[in-house]
Amino acid sequence: MFNSGKRDRGDQMDGRALGLGLLIGAAIGAGAALLMAPASGEQTRRQLRRNARRMAEQGGDTLSNLWDDADESARRLARRGMKEGRKMAGRVRERASDVAPW
Repeated sequence: MFNSGKRDRGDQMDGRALGLGLLIGAAIGAGAALLMAPASGEQTRRQLRRNARRMAEQGGDTLSNLWDDADESARRLARRGMKEGRKMAGRVRERASDVAPW
């Protein structure tokens, strides 16, 4: 018989190993870049700070846009749900009046 529990744990371990490998690779790459950088340490750190700030600003803008899109989607789905709910309530009322007219 197929044991899905063991397979799920194996998939989780593979995912963790991949994530750990990516983090280690990024750290090694960053270290190598700093060692081989053509600029001085201070200039390199300044450039890294500048780039990090720029990326953080762009990331914040992107996150804000994603949040706005998610909010609009949630509102649209809520409106659609309310509309469908009202239709369903009308059908229930009709059926109820057919069964037990009040």
